[in-house]
Amino acid sequence: MPDRLTILLIGLSFVLFMHNAVRAESTHERVALMLSGPDCPSSQHQVVSALEQQPGVLRADQDLMPDHVLVDIVRQQVTEETVAVIANAAIGGGQCRAEIMKSCITAELPSHDTDPPRPAYRQAHSH
Repeated sequence: MPDRLTILLIGLSFVLFMHNAVRAESTHERVALMLSGPDCPSSQHQVVSALEQQPGVLRADQDLMPDHVLVDIVRQQVTEETVAVIANAAIGGGQCRAEIMKSCITAELPSHDTDPPRPAYRQAHSH
């Protein structure tokens, strides 16, 4: 029969395993939607309402950043692209567009030319 220390270690290992499994399953991500166009201020509430009804959307906030809706999602249930599609459907045409705002870290890399860019103060001017 196993001793108490072995049983305790097995129990502790099980608890840690379950904690890590639950943590891995609940991966959350924040998506920033940039709203552009003259009709956007009147459309923000509809966008937030539509997003908050979507499974996998934990929260949609229009107040943290002007002209943006920050959306907290569960990555396994909804994608960034789906968030943008739902937002644009809620806008319903008009003169407003919701686009995923990419940070400099997540944006695509620029194509590289053979010459590295020069600082603006050292660029030669042609007359």
